[in-house]
Amino acid sequence: MVNLKEYENDVNDYAIEITKYLISRGSQLVDAEEAVQDTLVKILSLDIFIEPDKLRAFMYRTSIRTYINSYNRSKHYQKIIKNLEKELETAAFLVESSPLPKIIEQLPPYYKELLNAYYYENCSTKQLAEYFECSLSKIKIDLYRARKKLKKQLEKAGYDQWLL
Repeated sequence: MVNLKEYENDVNDYAIEITKYLISRGSQLVDAEEAVQDTLVKILSLDIFIEPDKLRAFMYRTSIRTYINSYNRSKHYQKIIKNLEKELETAAFLVESSPLPKIIEQLPPYYKELLNAYYYENCSTKQLAEYFECSLSKIKIDLYRARKKLKKQLEKAGYDQWLL
C-alpha cells in the first residue's frame, strides 16, 4: 500500500530534480518549469496509477519529450514569424512605392475620407451611412463617384495599369 504523503513528496522532489536537469541541458528556467508542470498535469489526468518505483522514469521521459516538442514548436513558429516579417517588409515597400496614397490625398476631403474608411479601415457601407448620417444608397453612389474620380486622377498621372 502506498502512502499518499510520501508519493506527493516524491513527485515534488522529482519535479525539482527534473527542472534542474533540463536547465543543466540548456533549457530556460521558465521552459523547464512549464515542461515539468505539463508532466504533473498529465500524471493527474491519467486514469491509471503510476507505481512509485516507475514514477521517476515516467516523469523524466514525459518532461523531456514535452520540452523537446515545445522547443521544436517554438523554432517552427520563429521560422514562420521570420517569413512573415520578410513578407511585411516587401509589402511595406510596395505600399511606399505605390502612387495610390498620394493620389488619394488629392481627392476632395469627403471622397478621401470615404475611400479610406471603406477600403483601409474596412467600414461597411451601413457603418458609413450611420457615420455620415445619410442613406445607404447615397453612400454607395458616393463610393462609386469617389472611385470614378480616383480612376481619372490615376489616368491623369499616367498609371494606366491601375485600370480594370
